[in-house]
Amino acid sequence: MNRTAVEEIKARIPIEDLIGQYVKLEKAGKSFKARCPFHNEKSASFFVSPDRGGYYCFGCNAKGDIFTFVEQFEGLDFRGALKILAERAGVQLTYDQKADGEKDRLFQVMEDAAKYFEAMYEKSKEAQEYVKSRGITDETRKAFRIGLAPEGWQNLADYLRAKKYPDALIEKAGLIKQRETRDSRLETGNTVSQVSSLKSPVSGFYDRFRGRIMFPISDSSGRVIAFSGRILPKLDDGKAAKYLNSPDTPLYDKSLVLYGLDKAKGEIRRLNYSIMVEGQMDLVMSHQAGIKNTVASSGTALTDEAFNENGAISNLGLVRRLSPNVIIAFDSDAAGRKAALRAAGIGLSLGMDVKIADIVGGKDPADLVKEDVNKWRDALKGAKPIVEFELGNVLRDNPDARKVPRALKDRVFPFLARMDSQMDKSHFVKMIADEAHIAEDAVWQDLRATEKQLKEGAEGQRVKGTEGNPSPITHNPMSQHIDLVERRLFGLLSLMEAAKSAQADHYRTEIKKISGDSYEERQKRIEPVMGDVLFEAEAFFGGDQAHWERHMEELLINFEEDVVNEELMKAMQGLRVAEKEGRQDDMNEFAKKCQALSIRKAEVGKRRRMK
Repeated sequence: MNRTAVEEIKARIPIEDLIGQYVKLEKAGKSFKARCPFHNEKSASFFVSPDRGGYYCFGCNAKGDIFTFVEQFEGLDFRGALKILAERAGVQLTYDQKADGEKDRLFQVMEDAAKYFEAMYEKSKEAQEYVKSRGITDETRKAFRIGLAPEGWQNLADYLRAKKYPDALIEKAGLIKQRETRDSRLETGNTVSQVSSLKSPVSGFYDRFRGRIMFPISDSSGRVIAFSGRILPKLDDGKAAKYLNSPDTPLYDKSLVLYGLDKAKGEIRRLNYSIMVEGQMDLVMSHQAGIKNTVASSGTALTDEAFNENGAISNLGLVRRLSPNVIIAFDSDAAGRKAALRAAGIGLSLGMDVKIADIVGGKDPADLVKEDVNKWRDALKGAKPIVEFELGNVLRDNPDARKVPRALKDRVFPFLARMDSQMDKSHFVKMIADEAHIAEDAVWQDLRATEKQLKEGAEGQRVKGTEGNPSPITHNPMSQHIDLVERRLFGLLSLMEAAKSAQADHYRTEIKKISGDSYEERQKRIEPVMGDVLFEAEAFFGGDQAHWERHMEELLINFEEDVVNEELMKAMQGLRVAEKEGRQDDMNEFAKKCQALSIRKAEVGKRRRMK
């Protein structure tokens, strides 16, 4: 990559302009302030400094520059953020492929697979007729890169091998599978009657996708990371999976991605709401109809946590950052209704304002768009808040008034209990009381009972397995910002060691001293992503070797500040737990530790000001 690209991008994109595209900024002296997009807060503690080209949150300690902001906000690695910002700045990127790590090669093999599927589509009248029959125009098909995985065992595998990709890499990308027994030929969409016409694999691997219309799934920067394949109609005997999705891979975690988000995010921000549909066809047709703030859950997994165990933001968490407002428009069958209600509950648990679009008549959004796009628009306009929607279902499903209170408690109150706003709760409590002909006080009483049950259940899950021990320190979702500093620190150190810098050993000793007992853990955490770490270090520091020591000194201060803050947060939480449980000796120990860390934090801050 051109070593001046990072500097050029920073020069062309003022940080306040970039962040202002994501969150609403207010002028605060020479800086700007906003409510932090990385944690929930009522008052602004997130500040952007144009002079320094950085941001800092006093609530969760998130900090960085334009690259780290895009990484954190959009859930991307550095290369993904670089791609987005380079396109925005109009900077051409060039890469040295000799320096590519395994992750880079995985992105390359996925891109080549997408191109192969597109080329196969162009050769298949059957695939073209099917896609056309679903109402998809050729322009839309090209925009979404819809392709074809042809029938046969090793078409894609042979194509990628010819491009010098090893089987191990292709398998790691989720594109081929290893044959365990002869019966494996019956997997992935082939029935017994179809096996006889297919030649058995001659090696230990065979194509995962065969005889399917292929939909590439991309990350937020538009890089292909997975596929979802719809079986061709002639092969669909009702026994094989209609849709087959990529497995989890180093590039693809189905809990972190939504189909189409890379194309929808701009419109979601502009319109301040998203539309969630189930299938790829639903999304493609909605975008084709001009409703481009649509994302799809198909091929992904919704989770009720904003972050996964590694601190990566979940798929609905990403959508929540773009806008807290969502309309869920799933299929109208029983499975679709069930999935919609589950998605609504997850959305509410993340603090979103959730509405449901009622699609009647056994149709899905793709059918409505094909039949009459205005019917799809009307369904969206008629979307109701989840509580109002499910209240109507309860009253319709229970003509016997005696059964309504129980149904309300089971089906409506769990949604109402998850709402943050007391004003919203009061509004819906009154609506329930009026429409169900129940005293408002009785509704409130049952709602409070439901809230208590949900709270006790959540607390039970948090402390499960910790009986007799102090409550564990909960995972801090913003630990990712520490990793950002670590990446650049260890990346620059690796560059210095490779260049045989006389100061490299001194700086590694300093890092060990600052890290203390956590050094080995931090080193182990960096090793799996060292390829990305070195790429980022080259981008930031490769062309500025004369100032490596100055950059390292600044990084060391940032790193020590993060380490101290991390330890102080744990010590303060430990102190609160000890106070609550009345453990006097532990209270004294944690209090001393907090005092020592506070002194150390002040010293680090003093060194920073002196730089």
